[in-house]
Formats: sequence, structure tokens, C-alpha cells
Amino acid sequence: MIRDTDTFLHIPVGRQHLAASLTRPRPGTSPFAPPVVICCHGLTGTRQGSSYRFVALARRLAADRIATLRFDFRGCGESDGDFREVTAATCREDLAAVIATLDRTPGIDPTRIGIVGSSFGCFTAAHNATTMPGLRCLAFWAPVSDPRALSQRDMAGGGWDFLNEHGYVDHHGLPLAKPFFDTLPERDGPTCLAESPRPLLIHHGTGDQQVPIEQGRAYEAAMQSCGSEVQMHALETKDHGMRSVVLNEQIVTETADWMRRFLHPDR
Repeated sequence: MIRDTDTFLHIPVGRQHLAASLTRPRPGTSPFAPPVVICCHGLTGTRQGSSYRFVALARRLAADRIATLRFDFRGCGESDGDFREVTAATCREDLAAVIATLDRTPGIDPTRIGIVGSSFGCFTAAHNATTMPGLRCLAFWAPVSDPRALSQRDMAGGGWDFLNEHGYVDHHGLPLAKPFFDTLPERDGPTCLAESPRPLLIHHGTGDQQVPIEQGRAYEAAMQSCGSEVQMHALETKDHGMRSVVLNEQIVTETADWMRRFLHPDR
């Protein structure tokens, strides 16, 4: 059953649209317009999240009087576009469109924003942080900090030849096309986030083979160097999605606590 607190949105980006889900606290549960958390999934992900973690987080936050806006990047999930057209730039444009729509969305406070990113979604959020004056805090799950370094590692041994010949590489069953690699930003995520530091919570698997924990540690070091509060939770798992019943509960609970701490105006 669809709850009366859930609203499905189509957010325009140029001539295309993003599929999004807005979950608000039930009416009458808060004397003020609730803050909002935006969820940014990773490459090949959707607004549901690994093990439906974004959904669980949204329901937990609604109980804490915080709204959640989950969306699919273009080329992903139910949004318009083709995955072959996904680049770091299109992801940034999509997140900017989501931020812009907050001012036109009744019943939420666009001056109190939290970001929860997963994998490449963290890289996108870090690059957009300086353009979000309402941003109060962030939580990163297995964050990508330097996709160029990951590409050099993963494309060794013939990967570049395949890309040049076919125009794409197989990324978990989807075609990650040549423009994605050709247009990757020179600047890494931690450098960008340090220009607009906010309190940051990080969860990362110690044995993550897809995005090594050193990428999460890079964000931790960047926030420490600029004096921003940061918490790093190293989890005993090799799974990039950090999927297990126990880890799901831990990540959702600790992320919700972090968001509540920095977003509620009465705290």
C-alpha cells in the first residue's frame, strides 16, 4: 500500500525527467517544515539502494520528522535517458536539478539539507557541495573518491583496448561508455568537499575489492585537515554494497542518528 506520506515526482532536466520519491513525515507530527535528506545512488544503482537501504532509511527518517528525496540518475532505474550517456557531468546536472526543485516543493525546509551518498553518488555529491548553501551534513557509504585511479586499476590488461574498439565496457551488466572515461574530472572528491566542508559520516568495508577503503579514508583525511567533524566506521565485509541483515541495520540506524543530530532545528 502506498502511504499518504509518499509522493512520486518527475524532476525535469533539460528535455528529460528524473524519477523520484519524496517521503515526508506524517502531517501534524512536527511544528516546523521538516528538513530533507537527498539520497544519491551509485553507478548501476537505483533510488531503492542496496538491500532497499534507501527505502529503509527514508522510513526511519520520517519517524524522526525528516523528509527524504530519493531519485534515479538519468540512464538508471525509472529515469529517462540511456546508461551509455551517463558521465560525471550528467550526474552533477541531475543532482543540481534535484536541489533546484526543493525550492518549489511545499512542506519541506530547503535550508536544511542532508546528503546520503553511495559509491559514485558520493563523488557526485562532493563535487556539488559548494553549490548547496542549505547543506548541513553528509553520510557516505563505500564512497568513490578518485574514479580515475579506479579506472586505471580496472582497465589494466586489455580494458582500454576493448573500450576503444567497442565504445563501452561491461559495468555490472550495463554499458559504461567511452565518454564517461574521457570526461572524468581531474579533481578528486575529497579535494572538492574540503572547499565546502560539512560534518561527514563514512561507512566502508575493510575488504571492499571494488572501491578499496583507502578511498573512504581519503575523505576522512580531507575533513580532518580542514577541521570538520568526521566519523569513519570500518565494517568487516568484502562486499562493496555492505549487504547483510546486521550491517543494514547498523548503517541505517547510524546514518539516521547522524542526520537527526545536524538537521533538526531544535537540536
